[in-house]
Amino acid sequence: MRLALMSPGAMNNRIAIVLLNLGGPDSLASVEGFLRNLFSDPDIFRLPLPLLTQRPFAFFVARRRRREATAGYAAIGGRSPLLANTELQARALRAALPAGFEVFVCMRYWHPLTEEVVARLRDEGYRRVVLLPLYPQYSGTTSGSSRNEFMRQCRRLGYEPEVEFVPHWYDDNGYQQAIAEGIGAQLSQFSVPDPAQVVLLFSAHGLPERVVAAGDPYADQVRATYEGVRARLGWPRTRLCFQSRVGPLPWLRPYTDDVIREEAAAGTKQILVYPIAFVSDHVETLFELGITYRDLAHALGVREYRVVPALNDDPRLIEVLKRLSLEYAHGTGRP
Repeated sequence: MRLALMSPGAMNNRIAIVLLNLGGPDSLASVEGFLRNLFSDPDIFRLPLPLLTQRPFAFFVARRRRREATAGYAAIGGRSPLLANTELQARALRAALPAGFEVFVCMRYWHPLTEEVVARLRDEGYRRVVLLPLYPQYSGTTSGSSRNEFMRQCRRLGYEPEVEFVPHWYDDNGYQQAIAEGIGAQLSQFSVPDPAQVVLLFSAHGLPERVVAAGDPYADQVRATYEGVRARLGWPRTRLCFQSRVGPLPWLRPYTDDVIREEAAAGTKQILVYPIAFVSDHVETLFELGITYRDLAHALGVREYRVVPALNDDPRLIEVLKRLSLEYAHGTGRP
């Protein structure tokens, strides 16, 4: 998807691959600032009279959620591991690409922020940019928001490169096969390593139902990912569920914690969870899935509960990112 075609001149011929991701606080002291940036996003929180209401709303909600969020980050080491994991992916991708490419990490809500990355690309004279979201499924609240912010900062800084945007890659065969193989490798960790005795939950980040009703394709793409991986595995007992809901509005269902309760009530003793919409471990996989829901499952009588690590810098994922980078850099990616 080509977003701009103009170039200001005096640019080099190298191609910048920009990995777009959410970002996360790099210390407990930065949790509130991270939350303020998140709740200031007009692509997620559409408020009346945004010039007047967005900033007070963001400050209020960030202050209100600071304590709970800080506890989660404290439990996994006092910071988000998302930047470190994304930098590992960037280094591996850079090593895999041929000469003429450079890879940058660009975070939506914490450093390196979009404005910092755009300024660097402009100053270093990159004429061609491929925006590669580390969100396999497209949503206007994730990939779309990151793309919009990148283009806003380009306009603000007077930077006009050729930009190609990778809209989604949930249906990539290599990506789905990497998930299936990662799940298979975890089965041996159970005391009874029989797929018929292990319920496999695919947990995706949730989204408000009103966003889906307005036409966002995320839910359909998550379900397609789930169906594709399930077909590869042939696992007899699988369920798709959704986590990380915030606020009183209805989100995509079923909720992951409700599914764990249902399985425990049905007598399930072994549960394996895969974070189906995440390719990097962070607070949602390590704390929410790995600690909060683990404790819930054990309290309800589930004997064994495990979470499959996200792909992170797995060579199989890097090969997918390499292929996407080359396809879109050479104009052969999907329109």
